[in-house]
Amino acid sequence: MFNLKIIKIAFFISFLTLSACGGGGGGGGGAAGGGTSYTVTNCNDSGTAHQDTEYNYMSSAFHSVKPLTAICASAAYARGATGDGIQIAVMDTGVDADHTDINANMVAFTNGSDVVNSDNDASDDEGHGSHVAGIIAAEHNNSGIHGVAYDAQIYAFKTLDSNGDGTLADAGTGLGLIEAIGAIDIINHSWGSSGDCTSASNCRTVIGTAFYDNWEDVSQLATPKITVFAAGNAGANEPSPQCQTMAYNTDISAVSVCVVAVSHSSLGTDGGLLADFSNQCGKAADYCIAAPGDRIYSLTASGGYAFKNGTSMAAPMVSGGLALIMQEFSSLTPAQVVTRLLSTANDTSEYSQTAKYGHGLMNLNGATAAVGSLQTINGSNLLDDPNTSYYDLVDNTFLSSAAFSNAINKALDGKVMEVYDSFDRANFKVNVSDFFSSGSYVSQNTIENHMARLMPKNKQKVKHKNLYGNFSFEVDENFIESTLFQSAGDFLTLGYNKSTNSFENAVDPLSNFFNDNPFGNKYLVNPYFYTGSGQDYFMTFNGNDTYGFDTFTNGNTSDLGLAFNFNPLSSTHDDKKYVGDLQVVLGTNYEQNKFLNATSTGVFSTGDMSNTNFTGLKYKKNITDGLTFVGSGFAGYTYIDKTKNSYINDSTPLLTSSFTLGLAKSNFIKKNQTLGFFINQPQRVEKGNINLKVPTSSDRDRTVTYSDLIVDLEPEARQINYDLVFNKSITDMSNLSANFTHVQNSDHASNSENQNFISIFYKKTF
Repeated sequence: MFNLKIIKIAFFISFLTLSACGGGGGGGGGAAGGGTSYTVTNCNDSGTAHQDTEYNYMSSAFHSVKPLTAICASAAYARGATGDGIQIAVMDTGVDADHTDINANMVAFTNGSDVVNSDNDASDDEGHGSHVAGIIAAEHNNSGIHGVAYDAQIYAFKTLDSNGDGTLADAGTGLGLIEAIGAIDIINHSWGSSGDCTSASNCRTVIGTAFYDNWEDVSQLATPKITVFAAGNAGANEPSPQCQTMAYNTDISAVSVCVVAVSHSSLGTDGGLLADFSNQCGKAADYCIAAPGDRIYSLTASGGYAFKNGTSMAAPMVSGGLALIMQEFSSLTPAQVVTRLLSTANDTSEYSQTAKYGHGLMNLNGATAAVGSLQTINGSNLLDDPNTSYYDLVDNTFLSSAAFSNAINKALDGKVMEVYDSFDRANFKVNVSDFFSSGSYVSQNTIENHMARLMPKNKQKVKHKNLYGNFSFEVDENFIESTLFQSAGDFLTLGYNKSTNSFENAVDPLSNFFNDNPFGNKYLVNPYFYTGSGQDYFMTFNGNDTYGFDTFTNGNTSDLGLAFNFNPLSSTHDDKKYVGDLQVVLGTNYEQNKFLNATSTGVFSTGDMSNTNFTGLKYKKNITDGLTFVGSGFAGYTYIDKTKNSYINDSTPLLTSSFTLGLAKSNFIKKNQTLGFFINQPQRVEKGNINLKVPTSSDRDRTVTYSDLIVDLEPEARQINYDLVFNKSITDMSNLSANFTHVQNSDHASNSENQNFISIFYKKTF
């Protein structure tokens, strides 16, 4: 039922007095900050876990669509917005500070807060102010209702008397008191005077010079206060002169909102329209928004609850909505909070009528969601600095090497950072781990890959020899898979996707029953000279049988490597010189924009020249006729090159290791049968960390604060692969192979399940 007394007063009051409106609302839009186009998330009340009895009780049984549902408040609650830390002044008839549904959210009455009686007790003796305060911030305490911003704090200022009346002079005094309290963020005015105004100077006269001047002052503070006004309840085409003032003063309008009221009927059919009593947005449409204001259930001054109607009820809905936005986005200035509220309103269908609804119906789902694209900042501390650049989220990636992916995933679990909406640089929290994907040894351990390693190569191998040396290449259909050129005297060796190291090539026949894959002969390849890109180039210079030089690069030359090989031991057989049984390797490798084959982009980029210095030992021993032992071990220190504006701020050298031990027996039991057993630890970081410096907070001065994340890259366990391989040449036309693999602590993770594979492959050619 309407509060007839307050509405009647609004019709007859002189321009020197003011009255409670029981209302407020409106809409308007425009991009803020980031771009000229944007997409507003529809009003979808999706936070079902928050739609409890208190959520629905604000309307009791009178609303076919509940007020909080109409503005999609639960979607904002689901994102964590409750108004916590936001302080709202209610300039009204006072507030029942002892009401059990709001007492915990009340700030103690301040000096002079009762302007009407010139004392410090802003208690409510009419009920209107308590009702307004409850809509804003009634507690979520399993009793009665809860407000839109149920964790916000309320300051009470009594500028209306026990009849709901007041003077513009008292309103000016109250606003002056509020100006002095720096903590207050939002001021709710669920009242208005009568009349129209046509210019800034005329509005100053109509709404009172003291109030106008103080309003202008609070709008121009270093941190301006947001002002919310009810549009009025005369059913007029123009709102109250307070709302009209917004059209003539840009300082005021930047942080002010006028609010019209919509009815309680179903928003899906013929309801949700502008309430019969509500003024329209009119000339204040650019600063106006609509909210429910019909039959709203809230607090009374006597500890109870009651229904009230009016734009006075719609205004605190918007004040509460602004508190949710302000809490959710600490990076937004008050003016940007207002712009976000207006720009995300539902302005479709009925609400597209700008003169009535301004920007449309308040939409807290859209207001607390991303409007533009989410982006990372380039390391700058200032959101609005012209030198600050941003990257869309998809342009920021980090693909971990399997040597440390388990460690980095564990270290980043639960860690969050800020990203920013291109629309206005509103700050959103995301998991740092969302940007990281894992290189994996486990992913190679599929049934298909395990079977493929036993399949005879579907390749044509061509050899050619001339005066300059030997040339061979492997072709898979029309594609060259690998090539190898060895000059006469073996002084120069060139390889494409084929190692040119003489020791590895001499050992290779021991494992030629493997297909080319990380489980096969690449067990023995220098891990710092292998990217697996399919575009790897090798070149070796051999001085003699004692020493040599290996070089390496890949297709895009992002890797450059050089190694010195020293062969201190050698063996002979039938007076034919063979490669040394022991090879010592010393070398270095440079990686462009990556390290240890971990690639990254955007704010996680590394510099042009990350460097690894490594050493290795390779050993081969013919124990008996047909029984050969092979071993290979490498260790290296990697120095990560930093790049400007990267979140990878610092690092210690990364110590990595890998090793392989194996036995191969030819003519096992019978001729033409080979048995091999290999133990391998793939590359693993043994020691080292990186320091990620990521943005974690921002403030209304548009300043970003970064925090350090020290990420230890040593995994918690050690992956060991055990391979037992059998190969039998039955005839020239048929072959049988079998392989059993056991993988322990996959990807160097202690919580991973061990893997076991058994493959048998038989091929017969007709």
